[in-house]
Amino acid sequence: MKYPKDRFDDIPPSIDRRGAHRAPRTRAAKIAAWLWGLAAVVVLVGVAVVGMFVIDGVVSAGQNAAEPTATETTAAPAEGAPQEAAPAEPARDPAVPVTVLNGTAQAGVAGSTSEKLSGLGWNVVTTGDADNDEHTASVVYYGDAADEGAALALVQDLGGGTATLDPAQASAGTITVVIGTDLA
Repeated sequence: MKYPKDRFDDIPPSIDRRGAHRAPRTRAAKIAAWLWGLAAVVVLVGVAVVGMFVIDGVVSAGQNAAEPTATETTAAPAEGAPQEAAPAEPARDPAVPVTVLNGTAQAGVAGSTSEKLSGLGWNVVTTGDADNDEHTASVVYYGDAADEGAALALVQDLGGGTATLDPAQASAGTITVVIGTDLA
């Protein structure tokens, strides 16, 4: 169908427009759009990297930088400073929550150990299975140096095992017992 020619069909050639009266994008506008996209990608990748560090536990928002972690080593003591603190004495503490985990393939080890410890006055709050069933040595993990005496008493009550300070395995104020084949 043909329409009659009207005033809108005569566009002066001096107007540099196209489509719905938009001028073509300049080179600077194209570069600016590209730079905004690049900046967005950099920000998103940076947020993702920080997020992964937080998820993996490399960065901990609640940990004070002045507190040493389990993997840090301390320097040799200065002259005149005490060489080493006296070892903690075993002391049963019924207020410390204890988690007992079965680290063997044998069924019922965590339950029977929990019953034994509860009978001795320990506060067993959780029983379950360890991350795998190939633990040969039993370990009593404690998360704070203040709980060392309780961990040593727990080793005595179990009749074996090793007390180990490891905040990754037991949070501060708690004890986690992983029963291995040596005590099963």
